[in-house]
Amino acid sequence: RGGEEMTRPETREDALRIDPDDLDAVPRLEDTGLYDRDVLHTIFLQFPEDDWHQEMVAFHGTDVEVPATLLLDGREVGEVGVSYRGNTSFDMPAKKSFGISIDAYDDDLRIDGHRTLNLLNANGDTSMMREVLFSNIAGEYVPAPKANFVRVVVNGVYVGVYANVEQINKDFTKHHHGTRKGVRWKVPPDFSGGGALAYHGSDRDDYTGRYELKTDSAGPEDWDALIELCRVLRETPDQELEDTLPDHLDVSEVIRFLAVDNALLDSDGYYSRGSDYYVYMDPEGIFHLVHYDNNETFGRSRGGGGRRGPGGGGGPGGGGGPGGGGGPGGPPADSGADGPPPGVDRGGTPRGPGGFDRGGDRDRGAGGGQDARRGERRGRGRGGRGGPGRGGQGGGATQPPLAFADELETRPVIARILAVPAWRAEYLEILREVAEVQLAWKTLGPRIDAYRELIEADVVRDPFLGDRTAFLRSLYGDDQSLKSLAAERRRFLLAHDDLKPAEPTKERE
Repeated sequence: RGGEEMTRPETREDALRIDPDDLDAVPRLEDTGLYDRDVLHTIFLQFPEDDWHQEMVAFHGTDVEVPATLLLDGREVGEVGVSYRGNTSFDMPAKKSFGISIDAYDDDLRIDGHRTLNLLNANGDTSMMREVLFSNIAGEYVPAPKANFVRVVVNGVYVGVYANVEQINKDFTKHHHGTRKGVRWKVPPDFSGGGALAYHGSDRDDYTGRYELKTDSAGPEDWDALIELCRVLRETPDQELEDTLPDHLDVSEVIRFLAVDNALLDSDGYYSRGSDYYVYMDPEGIFHLVHYDNNETFGRSRGGGGRRGPGGGGGPGGGGGPGGGGGPGGPPADSGADGPPPGVDRGGTPRGPGGFDRGGDRDRGAGGGQDARRGERRGRGRGGRGGPGRGGQGGGATQPPLAFADELETRPVIARILAVPAWRAEYLEILREVAEVQLAWKTLGPRIDAYRELIEADVVRDPFLGDRTAFLRSLYGDDQSLKSLAAERRRFLLAHDDLKPAEPTKERE
């Protein structure tokens, strides 16, 4: 990592320094929530030693957290524990993600009721927006981690814009389910589909390696309940599913979970991998599925913005997923006829100057996404031809509405939900709504424009990004932009036979 040390922001003469007492540089946002998407909070971390980065690298992957004083928008919060998080998102980019335990040294310390911060580097996402956009949309349909943008300053040096993503912990279940009780599992990357609630028999040992327990108080009976859900999904006859499955699974919520996952193309989710999601069993024994790790949604390109070294900006990275044309629907009021903001041409080019908690909760630094990568990379998924009314797996913008409907072994939740006509109809209705409404540029465009206005200046100043051209192109410009990818996905879904509304039956005269 010697070359990386030479370009660390804190070692550079041109580093941007921000004083927490500078009211012009650091607005006091005292009347806003921690996850308010309309503001850009500034988080200051003040380590007692200058070699904090080397110390954090040395302790990465351990339970050790480095103490620092945290300030939010210039107001001191207190002493917290800080660590670098992630695996691929740690190893590959110079910009590291932070996990922060707010209550590491004071059990009662909170920020807006929260005990944990996950500050994610948006690994590979030049737009910086996928995590926040997905949270914004998914939260309208299912319980989803809240997310917004923050600026991060370490020992007075600006280190960039981050996605601030809510932890899936007891605070999360309290907010969405009214209780801090229950049991949570995280499903780490597993390309085999073995962690997709597939049934592997009754031996607990066949599940403990596939599901990472996040609740210390869980006992053998909780594992048995998880195994029983897997058995019910695998062995219940189709004609009995409608009566049996709701005794184990929140079916209506899971239908919405699947529709959002498919519509927004979560490349690290239940559809694409059968992993990278959370399982929560509430105190009544009903299971829920929760999205997480959403920086690879919207058909994310594999390329990222180049890292800026001393004296200049890095170029844009290479392409990845399917391309597409411009977005349907009317442009937002401030975007002109073609969607990009004033001063940007169609190619996106600017014109002119421009751990463990003390309550038995194993989520310390473990949730919110971009972790557990283990050096693995996702494939695009197998193509295929499905039977009548079902469809093959597909992939990218052309993933069919009924993808994986026949994959009982590797995607049992999809297969069993779609096996019940009423549930399949509900799923298709929600999928159609997400495509028609949420992916329309008249809906998505204003969201992207608002986020761009909020973070653009700070992205340009980000010592690890700093390329305005690549940033704007990733939003509006080329066939890998958010606008183009959303438009292509929307066109494909709304043109698909499975999503076309049934024509009314004509009465005989």
